[in-house]
Amino acid sequence: MARRNWIQLFSHDPSFDLSNELERGYEAALLIQSLELEYYGDRPVRPDLELSVPRQVQLTILRRFRTALNICRSSKAAIEPKRGQLDVQELRQLQLIETVVARYSPGRSSQRGKISKDPEPLPRSLLSLFDSMRRQLDPSSEETLVAGFRRRRDSTLISLRLILLLILVPLMVQQISRTYLISPVVDRLSPDLGILSYPKEDLEARSVEKLRIYKEEIEFEALLNGVETPSGDVMRAKLKEKAEELNREITFESLQAIKNVLSDLAALLAFVVLCISSRDELRVLRGFIDEAVYGLSDSAKAFGIILFTDIFVGYHSPEGWTVLLGGVAEHFGLPARENFIMLFIATFPVILATIFKYWIFRYLNRVSPSSVATLKGMNGGG
Repeated sequence: MARRNWIQLFSHDPSFDLSNELERGYEAALLIQSLELEYYGDRPVRPDLELSVPRQVQLTILRRFRTALNICRSSKAAIEPKRGQLDVQELRQLQLIETVVARYSPGRSSQRGKISKDPEPLPRSLLSLFDSMRRQLDPSSEETLVAGFRRRRDSTLISLRLILLLILVPLMVQQISRTYLISPVVDRLSPDLGILSYPKEDLEARSVEKLRIYKEEIEFEALLNGVETPSGDVMRAKLKEKAEELNREITFESLQAIKNVLSDLAALLAFVVLCISSRDELRVLRGFIDEAVYGLSDSAKAFGIILFTDIFVGYHSPEGWTVLLGGVAEHFGLPARENFIMLFIATFPVILATIFKYWIFRYLNRVSPSSVATLKGMNGGG
């Protein structure tokens, strides 16, 4: 009970449940849309229609559809009375849920066969205006507005705290475990356990090169000073002393790599445990990020997308990937193989670009079509 005191101030608040309910219904609505697009040609799901898939797969699709539709209906019923507490992005999510529910309402299927619908007594825009005026004149509108503000404030506080925890906790675990646990254990056991030592072929090759340069420096210094080159015994003694120094450096770098691996694993474990124990808070954080991102203008979103793609999959990205892979290899004490780096650069950015374009096609094109149009215009129509 005490381990989650930092979140108890908000976790039992109705506003916290409202965010979870909205996120749950929104994900269900997106699932229904993906089923429509993938199996029904972007048309409503029809249980009586035979698909070109195995019978068992079709039954699974219909079961997922019914479950998601029930979630959308329950979410809409729970959120609709608190509509005034939602911000702009959350209203968009609610509108998507309402669209999906209305598409599969019982009266909708009976009207599909009609050629024309009965005219509405008043235009929808006028009805929306009346509804907005009614909500503003409602005596409880001020209370609803304050409740919405408090909910957004609580969501912001939860998100910022979680972001700080996700950054600081792994870093602290990494540094503390490395300093007080991993380093003493590795230093104590490394002379007896050969497993606590990296293969040193690459380090030894670099040490041999350093030793050759050191010998040439001795000979060059002797020529500059006009003295004789040290005799064989003196030269061998100096080279032996230098070789022992280089060997100590090899051992130190090998142990440092082992310590880096173990401390990084400890930090990764702390990050995973924190994510598992904060699943509800992660949903709030996801909503906070969605609100921040989709609250930007279309030009700002398109600029961010172009900046991201140019850095990671653009024309100059190979140089950045080379530096990044070299730094990672050095951190873990691994040799920076040029063939592996070239193969990685030739494949991974292509895969990343494909995933990114698929995300634009499947998700962003539905959520923010104007951003996609702006992106194409800023990117030269591509």
